[in-house]
Amino acid sequence: MSDARQLRRIGLIGGIGWPSTRDYYVQLNQAVARRAGGLRGADLVLRSLDFDAVLQAADRPGAVEDIFGAAAHELQAAGARVLGVCANTGHLFCAGLRAQQSMEFIGMDDALGDALAAAQVEEAFLLGTRRLLRSPLFPQALAARGVRARLPGEALQDQLDQAIFAELEHGVVGPLSLAAMEAVARELAAEGARHVVLACTELPPAVAARPLPFTLWDTLQLHTDALVEAAFRG
Repeated sequence: MSDARQLRRIGLIGGIGWPSTRDYYVQLNQAVARRAGGLRGADLVLRSLDFDAVLQAADRPGAVEDIFGAAAHELQAAGARVLGVCANTGHLFCAGLRAQQSMEFIGMDDALGDALAAAQVEEAFLLGTRRLLRSPLFPQALAARGVRARLPGEALQDQLDQAIFAELEHGVVGPLSLAAMEAVARELAAEGARHVVLACTELPPAVAARPLPFTLWDTLQLHTDALVEAAFRG
């Protein structure tokens, strides 16, 4: 049965990086079409950032938050009422976006935690950038829902980080990415992993090229589903 309700406009802060922002556009429209039927698509606006400028700002306190705040203001002015940041690591800089009241902020960490809790997952390994994995943000979001977060070893964290920034952020699945997936398969299997979270929006293409023998949780898919759900709540 199709859903004929009017959608609230979704505002996206993207470009961090562009390959996954492209995937957000595709998956948001597919999610709306599945739910609403016919030729329905997502009502959205995008503020695509210069990723290099964001990276250069990442070690200056408050700098990325200022960039995100300015982008959110532009999206709100363009009619957005639901807000998402198209990056897992970008959520480390979203305290101001969570606090603002002009748009409903949909956090990727919350979408992940809710999905794992609903599926009664007790423990999951996180894969992502070194900066994200060494932050308490995602483990705390999971712990609040009764899910234990586990991390790969530091050497594998470094290997993943190199593959993400040298290849995957450029839209390339190359030897570094494939080697990282091989290392993930070996190390996490030895740790008895069952559930593994792709906590980087650029990881799905690498996993498609070298599948992993675990139950995978794609944060990009979970986040787009949560954004669409919020848009229909309007």
